[in-house]
Amino acid sequence: MVYLEKEEQILEFLHLNATFGRLEQHELHLHSGLNLICAPNESGKSTWGSFICAMLYGLSTRDRGLMADKNRFAPWSGAAMQGRMDILSDGRALTLQRDTRRANAPMGNFSCTYTGTGTPVEGITAQNAGEQLLGVPRDVWERSAFIGQNALAVSQSAELERRISSLITTGEEDASFTESYERLKKQLNRRKHNKTGQIPVLERDIAQLHQSLQELDALEQQARQAQEEVSALTQRVDGLRHQAAQQQAQIRQERINAWHRAARTAEEAQRRADILAEAAAPLPDDAALSLLEGQAAALQSDMAALTGQRSAANEARTAAAEAHAVWEAHPLYPDDAAALERRAASIAPAKAPSLLLPAADGLLLAICAVLAVVFRAASPQRWIFAGMALLAAALTVFSVCLRRRAIRQEQERVDRDRAALAEQTASYLPLRDRAAQTDEAARRAGAILSGAEESYRSRLLTLLTQVQRFAPAAADLSGAQIALSDARRSRDTLADARRTAREAAVGRDALQSQLSEEDLTRPPMPVTPIAGGSVELELSQAQTALADARSRYDHLLGRIRGLDRSSDLTDQLSQKREELARLQQEYDAITLAMTALEQANIILKNRFSPALGARAADIFSALTDGRYDKVLLSQDMALSAEQSGDPMSRSIRLLSQGAADQLYLAVRLAICGMVLPEEKHVPLILDDALVSFDDRRLRAALDVLLAESEQRQILLFTCQTRERDYLAGHKNVTVLTL
Repeated sequence: MVYLEKEEQILEFLHLNATFGRLEQHELHLHSGLNLICAPNESGKSTWGSFICAMLYGLSTRDRGLMADKNRFAPWSGAAMQGRMDILSDGRALTLQRDTRRANAPMGNFSCTYTGTGTPVEGITAQNAGEQLLGVPRDVWERSAFIGQNALAVSQSAELERRISSLITTGEEDASFTESYERLKKQLNRRKHNKTGQIPVLERDIAQLHQSLQELDALEQQARQAQEEVSALTQRVDGLRHQAAQQQAQIRQERINAWHRAARTAEEAQRRADILAEAAAPLPDDAALSLLEGQAAALQSDMAALTGQRSAANEARTAAAEAHAVWEAHPLYPDDAAALERRAASIAPAKAPSLLLPAADGLLLAICAVLAVVFRAASPQRWIFAGMALLAAALTVFSVCLRRRAIRQEQERVDRDRAALAEQTASYLPLRDRAAQTDEAARRAGAILSGAEESYRSRLLTLLTQVQRFAPAAADLSGAQIALSDARRSRDTLADARRTAREAAVGRDALQSQLSEEDLTRPPMPVTPIAGGSVELELSQAQTALADARSRYDHLLGRIRGLDRSSDLTDQLSQKREELARLQQEYDAITLAMTALEQANIILKNRFSPALGARAADIFSALTDGRYDKVLLSQDMALSAEQSGDPMSRSIRLLSQGAADQLYLAVRLAICGMVLPEEKHVPLILDDALVSFDDRRLRAALDVLLAESEQRQILLFTCQTRERDYLAGHKNVTVLTL
């Protein structure tokens, strides 16, 4: 066992290790005084607070749904939920451990040992660990020292009420007005609540007993009437049964006569079917006949197709003849493309004019030029030869021009002839191709027609061969179709006759099944109708009425036996009335006790509310710098406050969010001072409880918490930096960062 020496026996949380929600083997080291734990949103501050609560008081396994703690704080990694918490309690270092052995009981396995040893701490179990260590039940701790996120408001609790009442009255913590009042109310409701409870039940039982006595007399009268009705109906049923027996004998003879008629009909139908079967013996069966009918129908379709094919062949031949006539009428007929190319090549210009005349003119020009040079001294000759030279030059030029013009005209003629031939060729070749194509189409049409005619003749011959086996007179397709139609009618007539014979036999057998062997040996006899018609319906109705009458009679006897005798009912009525009187007295007494309890509660409320309000007012005044100096609260923790110098109280619902949170914090701290065991110095946990405070009141709240940290350990979780900035440098303050 490990003991730590301190001036006072203070309860403190020292070291925490958690696999809980988003925390995965995370650790938190705490110290005495005020622990300021700073962390941003979604970093696990609230999870640490819930973890401490779960380590002390455990997790509820009865809650269901996604927001149940066992589901909400399931480790994100999928590991088993577990945790360890080292604490200091009454000078002893203890270690609390919880882990999960079964999936449906998270953190259900618990141990509390002395730190550093395996020795269990006697008297501390999984169920009572929190109450043993903190000195208060979970309800009281959650409404006082454990201030979760958005949970500053104080709600009513029987445990908290009992704790406060005990401190103001006798010190006993076993009594609570709410619980006592509820127990009395349950007893009162057990006796009477609207139309439920023991008293209404007794009143209904007494009314039922009165009704039972009256019902018993009425039932006996009805039973006598029902018995008389049964006797009358029994006699009527016997008479109708005798009449029904006579009618049954008549019906049986009618069935015998009907069987004889059916037997004769079946015999005649079978004889006719046999005759038709003998006549149809040469005919093919239904399958073969259907095949032949299909072949005949196909040949009929082919005959129509042949007509179309013949028409197409004739049209093809006509088209070919017309194409040949157009082709032969063309002036280029019957040349082919090669011949046309040769003809085009043969078109050439005639031989060019002779060069003799230009050559003579040139020679004359040269001679005259020479002579003009030779005789240049003699002036007259020189001019004669010069003139002759000019004339020779003019003749030479004229000769050359005439020759070029002749050559050009010949080339133009050649071009015209070639163009005319090309134009004729362009119109001629398509006519020749068209004639060739129509010849080929006529040939193909003729070949198709020949093949179709040959196939038609072959299949017609095959069909006639098969049809002539039972109809020798069939010589063509029409005759074969008539023979097949006659055969089909014969087959259908035979099928109808056989079906009629089967139906007649079935009718005969159906009638025979209704008769006995003895009935079948009896001959047909005339039947005399019985006057009055059938009595079966009347007998059935009479039997139904008799059964109903007997059922009513038996039901009445059963109800009479189910009811007690009139003497027993009278005794029960007397006993019920005595019990009703007793319960009414108890009801009146409980009502009186509840009235007295309510009056006592009013007196008690007037005693504890001022005490708690006075403590809360001191704290609230410090938080608001004296703006409010009085706090009022009712038994159900409805809060209101009065400003200094103003007698009008203001409900907390009329205050701003910040002022309301400050009032709730003041009441929380006042409750801690009243209900938490003074010797335990229970730690105080606040999760983002000061976020709505302005800077001035935040500093005032921190000063109050600093003063409170002298008496108990405080864990202040925050997502802001204002607290850290203000508390920097203060003694007894430890700043931690997650």
